[in-house]
Amino acid sequence: MKTAYPRAKIWIKLGPFRDALDVIRIAAEEGADAVVIDGKEGGTGMAPTAAMKDLGYPTLAALKFIRRARAEGYKISLLIGGRLYDGGHVVKSLALGASSTYMARPFLIAALARGEKGVENYIESLKVEIQMLTSALGKYDVGEISSEGIASLDKDVAAMLGIPYVYS
Repeated sequence: MKTAYPRAKIWIKLGPFRDALDVIRIAAEEGADAVVIDGKEGGTGMAPTAAMKDLGYPTLAALKFIRRARAEGYKISLLIGGRLYDGGHVVKSLALGASSTYMARPFLIAALARGEKGVENYIESLKVEIQMLTSALGKYDVGEISSEGIASLDKDVAAMLGIPYVYS
């Protein structure tokens, strides 16, 4: 594809399956531009109901794969989605190594509730939350966010993600 269409961007979309880290490695080594991981809670877009019920790992486990890929030095863009709906979810995902997050359901709910104005309000509130949390981490740009300012209240989650446990 890159040979025939050199300007084309190659994005690989997958669920947070057991072999997601292997897919990230192969995608990076083969020159893909991004890997998009749908956490179980968000569905996969292919069959959201079946995916939410029976397939894949939760979004948190998908972040583990992203964290490990970053620890191994992979620079490929890694996007995460799956029941992310507020600024805290965005900032935490960035701190754990995601290049970006994506979401759909909050925009649909905002649009259904108040149309275009609802979407505008949602975007503005998301922006303010992200700015406040970024500032609380002592940063002035979301691009500066790293895992240095995060910890977990759950010992197992801290161990899984390789971040400090608050009570240790």
